[in-house]
Amino acid sequence: MNRPQHISIFISALCLPLTAIAQDDNRQNQDEVIVSGIYNQAADVAARPASLDVIDTQQLTRISAVHPAEALNTVAGVNIHRGSGQEHLTAIRSPVLTGGAGAGSFLYLEDGVPLRAAGFANVNGLFEGGTDFAKSIEVLKGPGPAEYGSNAVHGVINIGSADINDPNRIKLMGSDDGFASLTLAQTMGDFRASVSLAHDNGFREDSGFDQQKFQLKYSGGFGPWSVDWLSSFNNLNQETAGFIQGDDAFRDKDIARSNPNPEAFRDGKSYRTQARFARNLGDYTLALTPYARRAELRFLRHFVPGQALEKNGHSSVGLQSALYDDSLNVGFDVEYSDGFLFEFQDNPSRFSFVQGLHYDYEVEAVVIAAYAQKTFALGEALTLDIGARAEYTHYDYDNQANDGRSGRFIRSPDRTDDFLTLTPKLSLSYSSDAGLFYARAARGSRAPQVTDLYSVQLNQVAGAADVETLDSVELGYKYTGRVSMELAAFAMKKDNFFFRNANGFNVTNGKTSHIGIEAAVDFEITPWLRAGFNGTLADHRYAFDLDEGSAANTITDGTRVDSAPDTLATTTLTADVTNTVELGLEWRHVGSYFTNPGNTAQYNGHDIFVGRVSYDLSDAIRLFGRVDNVFDERYADRADFAFGNERYFPGRPRTVFFGLTAAY
Repeated sequence: MNRPQHISIFISALCLPLTAIAQDDNRQNQDEVIVSGIYNQAADVAARPASLDVIDTQQLTRISAVHPAEALNTVAGVNIHRGSGQEHLTAIRSPVLTGGAGAGSFLYLEDGVPLRAAGFANVNGLFEGGTDFAKSIEVLKGPGPAEYGSNAVHGVINIGSADINDPNRIKLMGSDDGFASLTLAQTMGDFRASVSLAHDNGFREDSGFDQQKFQLKYSGGFGPWSVDWLSSFNNLNQETAGFIQGDDAFRDKDIARSNPNPEAFRDGKSYRTQARFARNLGDYTLALTPYARRAELRFLRHFVPGQALEKNGHSSVGLQSALYDDSLNVGFDVEYSDGFLFEFQDNPSRFSFVQGLHYDYEVEAVVIAAYAQKTFALGEALTLDIGARAEYTHYDYDNQANDGRSGRFIRSPDRTDDFLTLTPKLSLSYSSDAGLFYARAARGSRAPQVTDLYSVQLNQVAGAADVETLDSVELGYKYTGRVSMELAAFAMKKDNFFFRNANGFNVTNGKTSHIGIEAAVDFEITPWLRAGFNGTLADHRYAFDLDEGSAANTITDGTRVDSAPDTLATTTLTADVTNTVELGLEWRHVGSYFTNPGNTAQYNGHDIFVGRVSYDLSDAIRLFGRVDNVFDERYADRADFAFGNERYFPGRPRTVFFGLTAAY
């Protein structure tokens, strides 16, 4: 599909709700409130001068996601490629990023605390969060607020845990191809325990997963302090299905269900505990949040020649602190982490992927940060927000193997590295009965991941990766009423972009530019019929030259960044057929995109439909069902080009899910 057609689809989908808003004479109060999460201060989402979306409890219940992507991809500007099982790669106002770039460009939180330490992020990090029993998921698009530093570059995702006074719940879910799950949440006094057990046979050969999550929450008091304590455990055992290869291989039903890598697996465990202590100090609130975490991961690198076994993990402790009122927020954060990585290839050498030990190292990390955010009222309707964060990162790398080179892999001598970042934020907003108009300028940055610095390959030296920065400007409009809408236009430039090219080699000093518009509209057509649209039209380009000796890998200033569709859209229609029956239809659109830096290979995109139905047996019990991929479309959840081959994770064929939820 060419660009004029892309633009036509986007504008056509937007026209109907824009017409409806012109006829909306009776604006209703539908403000959503952030209680805790990305920002310390409670505030209406509609009043925030930033692109902030909240997937609330009602939406999460309706979606009943098997994978976090099913919920998050309903947000304009978000594009999560689902891999095998619970794996994923993320895009928020960006291409779909892999490796250290994919791990380090997005910040995943639970109740405001990062799931992992900044330098030890997991590219598949969402599977460690408690999305199964969340009350909400918040998505901030673009650089994060002053409260957060490294990894809050392209966006922030915060998983909000359920309140202890929420109803007790049980949810049973299954499918026609072997998926089954049980989710249970029970409040006992000031404590709430939640557990999730899931099993999936996988629709491809020798694939599937078993996953268990547990969460314990306490809300109460300790003298003058209010206390919210959360502890979580996650265990994933996954039999991974690898890429299928060949021109449009996903279109062949038999190939799509095959698994070229039946030996591949991913086993991960994570443990986290955190407690937020808050008290009033005059007109201010003081909040202290100590936390501790442990993460372990073991998997086969099936996506590269040689298929080495990697083991990694880290332990960390930290403290977030904040002193704030309605207009001022200042804070100081500190974190210590101790991590390791071990990589060994049992298979015979293939190309420069040699048999034997690749890496064995440990890294200690210290992060110290301070921030301030101030709001100024410039009149009854005009508001100015100014903020900044300074963050210092220190790495102490200890090589546990012999120094030197093994094939493409280079084991560097012991060393230390230090990084200092400063990320300013500025926004101006005007609020009236017509809605909120705002302009925002912000910088996001990240210190390199430890793998960027120390999993060194040919044409790279240890410590060569530098701080990655993203400068963003955004204009936006928000309106809340019978028709609720958000519009945003953004432009961004990124320096020191660290990524791996189609031959698996590291590029340390890339530059990219990003420009786009987003729209999110929800409106009531009739008292019983509602519609929603979330769409993005964007352009992502390389802003530097790199000659890699082949057309597929050579980057030219101005060419399109791979894995970056022009258009993304989700359109929903929900009907209350009776007081107890609800029907829904969802259209998910992913536009075409190039699959390599040289723009010589392309995936043509896809359109998938999901049907939903629910029936309330009583006020407490609901039966539900959905059909994914209603028309059994042959498509790819992810398409890319690597090591000379077109590769795909095929999308799930038509699948029926069903279940019940009960509150008691």
